[in-house]
Amino acid sequence: VTKGREVLSKAMLDKASQLTPQFGIELIDILIRQIRYSDDLTESVYNRMIKERRQIAEFYRSYGEGKKAEWMGKLDNEKRSVLSGAYEKSETIKGTADAEATRIYSEAYGDNAEFFEFWRSIESYKKVLPQFRKTLTTDMDYFKYLYDMNGKK
Repeated sequence: VTKGREVLSKAMLDKASQLTPQFGIELIDILIRQIRYSDDLTESVYNRMIKERRQIAEFYRSYGEGKKAEWMGKLDNEKRSVLSGAYEKSETIKGTADAEATRIYSEAYGDNAEFFEFWRSIESYKKVLPQFRKTLTTDMDYFKYLYDMNGKK
């Protein structure tokens, strides 16, 4: 706009300077204070400005989305790493506990085989009987410890 005004001012000064001497007037400078554009041109300029601003806004939005995706990827990797470590640790603890339980059962079985068999039967009753919905006969070998701790009928 500024260069356009300068060119327009110079062209007007040159043209007017040729016409004014016959009236005894010498023009030194012409200054344009206001330019009124047509409504179509004004609307076109505004639309172009709006389009440019929207493009800039879209650039920043997509840049932000890219950064978000980058951070989410990093967080996802870190989460997987932490969960993997926690799972590994939990499995190690479970394995150690199972080994200890096996050792204890082995000692108990080795020291008193009858008590160990009795104990396993009682634990089995606790798990099976609450879920069992049919009539059972007590003559089954499975229930031998219900009558006698030594498993004799």
